Amino acid sequence: MTAAITGNSLITRNPSILFNDFDDGLMMMDIDSGNYFDVDSVGGRIWALLESPATLDTICESLVAEYAVDADVCRSETIGFIEELAGKGLVTLQTA
Repeated sequence: MTAAITGNSLITRNPSILFNDFDDGLMMMDIDSGNYFDVDSVGGRIWALLESPATLDTICESLVAEYAVDADVCRSETIGFIEELAGKGLVTLQTA
């Protein structure tokens, strides 16, 4: 079970994840488990925004500025995506 994600939750990439960008998304591999993960272009953008640890609020602000998306929809879908990444061990969460 992962911690509840809030606006100031700090999200950090797992350093054991190798990844490669493609035009339509991102392919990731967990070198510890050998598992592969494929994400779409928006998921790849979120991963890029996590180059340095970032908060949910910071990620959503960037996505709303870059894409034609409602802020509430963006937040909800980003939380779901981050929860999925955390559940697979691809990111860690720190809540304040």
